[in-house]
Amino acid sequence: LSINGHAINDELDYMFYQSEGQITLKIKRGERTFTHFFEKGIDEDIGLELSPMKVLKCACNCIFCFVDQIHPDARASLKVKDDDFRLSFFHGNFITLSNLTNKDYERIIEQHLSPLYISVHTTNDTLRQKIMRYKKEIPVMEKLAFLAENGITLHTQIVLIPGWNDGVELERTVFDLSSLYPAVQSVGIVPVGLTKFRKNLTTLRKVNKVQAKEVILQSKKWRAQFQEKYGSGIVSIADEFFLLADLPIPENDYYEGYPQIENGIGLVRDFIDNWDDYSDELIKQHRNKKLLFVTGVLFFPILKGLIDELNSKEDQKWKVVQVENKFLGKDVTVAGLLAGRDVKRAIQNEDYDVLLLPDEIFNVDGVTLDNYTIENLK
Repeated sequence: LSINGHAINDELDYMFYQSEGQITLKIKRGERTFTHFFEKGIDEDIGLELSPMKVLKCACNCIFCFVDQIHPDARASLKVKDDDFRLSFFHGNFITLSNLTNKDYERIIEQHLSPLYISVHTTNDTLRQKIMRYKKEIPVMEKLAFLAENGITLHTQIVLIPGWNDGVELERTVFDLSSLYPAVQSVGIVPVGLTKFRKNLTTLRKVNKVQAKEVILQSKKWRAQFQEKYGSGIVSIADEFFLLADLPIPENDYYEGYPQIENGIGLVRDFIDNWDDYSDELIKQHRNKKLLFVTGVLFFPILKGLIDELNSKEDQKWKVVQVENKFLGKDVTVAGLLAGRDVKRAIQNEDYDVLLLPDEIFNVDGVTLDNYTIENLK
C-alpha cells in the first residue's frame, strides 16, 4: 500500500521510495492491513514482488503511426500504442507528452526520471496537432522548457514527413530544441516509415534521394553553428538518410556517444568500426566454413563490401543475402523490420554452414515481428 507514507502505484514508486535506510511499510493481506518498521541498507531491496505495470496508452492518432499500418499477422505486442513516461525512463521509449497530467510532471521532477526521450516532430504547435491529432492543446516548447528547468535531460526526435514538417519547419524545430541545450542533449531526425498497409490512411510520401541529400546539407550547416556555439553538434540524422543519398556514413565523433543508436542513428558506423573485431572472432570460431549473413535492402551494399574485402584477404567463403520486405512492403528496407517468413524465403536455396541474422529482428523473447523464432528459421 505505501512506503514511508507514499502510495506505491507501480515498480517505479517502489524503487524510488524504498531507497532509504528507515522504512515504514504498510501492506494488505485479505481484509487486514499491517504496518512494519525496519532498517536496511540504502541500496538493499525490500524484496517484494510487484504486479507488472499497466502500460499508459497513447492519446494521439498520428498520421504516420506505425501501429496503424502494421501487418494483420504481426505479433500482438506491436499493436499496442504505448506512450508511457516510465518506459521512456526505463527503456528509452519515445513519448509524445500528450497524455501527461500535472501529477505526472510532478512525479517526473520528484523522482528525477532522467533522461526522457520525446517525440517532438515539430515545435509549431498548430502543425504538431495536425500531424499527431491529439485533442488537447500541448504547448510543446513550454513543456520541454519546464522539464529542462527542473533538471531533466531530454533526447528528442523528429520523424520527417515530406511536405509536412520539412524545410523551414524543420529548421525552426531544430533551432527551437537546440535553444534548450544542454538539457536537450540530442535532436535526432529519422525518415517517416511507410508500409503497404495504408488503406484509408493519410496519403504520405517517403523521403527520396534528393530530399535525403537536402536534409544532410541542412543538418551539416546547423551542426557547424551548434558546434561553435555550444561545443556540441546536437542534431544528428538517421543512417537511412546517408544510405538513401548514397553518401558516406559520418565518422564516430559525429554521434557524440550514440545517444540515439536505438533510433537508427549510428548503427552503421558502430557496425563498421567494430567489424574487424567481429569478423576476427567469427574466423576463429568458423574458419573455412560457409557463413551466410542476412540483412535488409538498405544495408546490403555496405555489408557486401565488407564481406567481399574480407573474403579476398582471408580466403573465406562468406556471403550476404539481402531480404526484400514483402511482409510490410518494399518501401520498408531496414534490417530491423524484417519478418521471419521473408528471411526464410530468402535463404531457402542458399548453401551455408552458419547463418548470421540481425539481432534486432528479434524481441527479448527471441520472436520476430511475424512470430517466427530461430527454430522456425532453421
